[in-house]
Order: sequence, then C-alpha cells, then structure tokens
Amino acid sequence: MHYELCIVRMFDLDNYQEIWQTITRNKSRSLLTAFGVFWGVFMLVVMVALGSGISRGIMGQLDGVAQNTSMLWPSNTSMPYKGFKKGRSWNIHSDDLVAIEREFAELKYISPVMFVDNVGKATRGTKSEEYRMMGHDANYFKMYPLKIVQGRWINDIDIRDVRKVCVIGEKVLNDLYKPGESAVGTLIRVGSSYYTVIGVVKKTTDGVNFFGNTDEMLHVPYTTAQRIQNSGDKIDCLCITAYDDVEISEVETRVATFVKERNLVNPDDEAALVLLNLKKVFDSFSMLFGGLNFLVWIVGLGTLLSGVIGVSNIMLVTVRERTQEIGIRRALGATPFTILKQIMSESVVLTAMAGLAGLVFAVLILSVVDVVVAMQPDPFLPSLQLPFSLAIVALVVIILAGMFAGYLPSKRALSIKAVEALQDE
Repeated sequence: MHYELCIVRMFDLDNYQEIWQTITRNKSRSLLTAFGVFWGVFMLVVMVALGSGISRGIMGQLDGVAQNTSMLWPSNTSMPYKGFKKGRSWNIHSDDLVAIEREFAELKYISPVMFVDNVGKATRGTKSEEYRMMGHDANYFKMYPLKIVQGRWINDIDIRDVRKVCVIGEKVLNDLYKPGESAVGTLIRVGSSYYTVIGVVKKTTDGVNFFGNTDEMLHVPYTTAQRIQNSGDKIDCLCITAYDDVEISEVETRVATFVKERNLVNPDDEAALVLLNLKKVFDSFSMLFGGLNFLVWIVGLGTLLSGVIGVSNIMLVTVRERTQEIGIRRALGATPFTILKQIMSESVVLTAMAGLAGLVFAVLILSVVDVVVAMQPDPFLPSLQLPFSLAIVALVVIILAGMFAGYLPSKRALSIKAVEALQDE
C-alpha cells in the first residue's frame, strides 16, 4: 500500500500542472532564466565532447605501439674512461644484442635499427623515386603498428643469410607499380643493387613515426643494411621493450650501463648514450589530456553554474511573490516537506527542461559536425560523438544543478510563518 501511494504521488498530474502554471506564469522571465541553463549545458556538453574526442583521437593514434619501450642511440663520450679520452665515438655491436638477451630476461623484444644513407634512387622499369632505406629485424614489426598489405615482413632467415630483400611502404607501391599490381617477387633496383620485394606494409597510425614515414621507406634486413654501409657489425640504434609488468625506466638504465661497460664507456657518462623512453612520452600525453579534460569540466561547469544561479534567483523572486499562498498552505496544514518538495520540484523541472534541451541541441550539432568532417578526404577532427557514459553524467549534473538552484528558495519558503504571510501584502 505504501509503494502504491508513492507511485501515485510520483505521477500526480495535479502536482505537475501546478508546477507548469508556476513556471509559465511569467513566460519571458522563465525563458530568459531557462536560456542560461540551456546555454550552460550546451557549452558543457560541446566542450566535454570536443576534449574527449581529441583525447581519444590522439591516444588512438598510439594503439598498437609497444609503449613499454626505450630507444638507445650511442653518442660521443663526455668523460674519459680506461685510457680513452672524452669525445670518443663508439658503437653498439651485434654481439651486444645476444649479450643483452641473455642478461635481461625481463625484456620482451630487442630490435636493432640501421639507417642507410646515400643509396640512390629506387627504380623499377621507367619509374624512379628517391626513398629512405632502413634496416630492421623481425621484432620491429611487433613494436611498431604496421599492417601487411602484401607478402610478409622480414624474418630471421633473411637476417641470418643477409638476403637482398626488401619490404616497401604503401606509397612506394603506388609510385612504382600499377594499380592492383602485386609487388611481391618483383625486383627493385636501388643504386647499383637489386632487391627482391617480399612484402608491402602501411602504417596504421599517423600519430607515431619513430624514424620517418614508413609508407615512404624501403625496409631491409639489418644485416643487409650493415653490409650496404660497410659498417661491420655496428648498430645505429637499439630498441628494447619490457614485459608489461616490468618498469622500462629501471630496465633501460641497467641496459645502458651494461652496454657502456661492454664497449669501454664510462657507466656514469649520460651523454654517451641517448635514451628515449616511450612510456614517459605516452604518460606525458595522458597527463596532458587528463588536465585538458579537467579544465574543460571546470569551465563547462562554471558556465552551467551561472545559469543555475539565475534559476535560483528567479525562484527566490517566485517564493517572494507567493508568500501569501505559502502562508495559506501552512495554515491549512501543509508540512514543511510538502513546501520543500513543491519549490524543489519547480526548480528541478525548470532546470531539467532547459538542460535537456541544451543536451539534445548539443548532440544534434555534434552529429552534424561529425557528418561534415567525415565527408572530408582527410578528416581534421576525430569523432565528436558524445559517449553514453558522459550523457548519463550530464543528466545527473542537470538534476543536481536543479536541486542546487532550489535549495536557497526552499529554505526561504520554509522560513515563512503562516501568520506573517497572511498579513503580507
């Protein structure tokens, strides 16, 4: 019986008709007040959706990248060590890879990188273009987000046999081959040497380019690159990836010390080995966008608050105008809860109507912008669709804003005494 009474009160049409009559008693005033809430919710939703969309777009560009990764480049020494003067040039070597793999079980991948310079133009038939050439191993494909379009990636046999094979980027395919033509098994002349194409790759993200645009590169086994450069077993750059439960910052320091000691470099010489910790870079991005989203919420809620204050002020005026009415209700036995519920209901309904209108209008505008952006050949914005969770949060904020707006007017209404109200003119 108690639950049935609650349901009847919840859907009491007379109560809602009274609220509606109170709101529409002064239409222009109510509309102007509602517009403040409407605009506050509209700006909040648009700003949150924009901030969230940009954050998702940028962080989405990092999908597939092995974030627990560090890159190490040898550089000139800045400290003397064991008879060697400072300023000495040194290199990481192929046998260092084996030693590191044996010494550090917490490393998931170890990948050498070679930069091949001045190799000449890549030529096939009558078509010729100049591209970068880089040397990799099989693990590089696991650390960097690439998609196989044709064929395969470099494997361990290519590395062991120093094969003259290459994997080309998608732009190289489009430049040197006819549309729909398969590149696998064909020959490309680079300088005075010929390379068999074993695969075609395309990058899956525009947000990360470790060593340049992959789509415009020729990728060869790193041992082949060493032979092209006539550099023996020297390695230009070393990439290491730790397992997810391992802190890469701690591992990279120990690996750096280990490599320096193997190559007679002072372990304390920080300038001798340049480190790029990708996890720190990605964490910085996360903090940046976390701060951006926090700022967006602060600004948006501030805009909404100005509208809520307007509702509260108008409700105070309404309570003042209805002093006699409230006094009569109190004299007829209306409880403080009844008066409180009436004033709070009016505030929540007015705020909710304006807030929902702002929410719907914001979603409509975002959808239109989304469609227009999606029609562009190279979209300059990520998807701005409001996540369902944020829509729920917005609804909760609207309801709480209505309750906040009605708090002071409700206290003012409860302070009205029946005798004084009946004497008020």
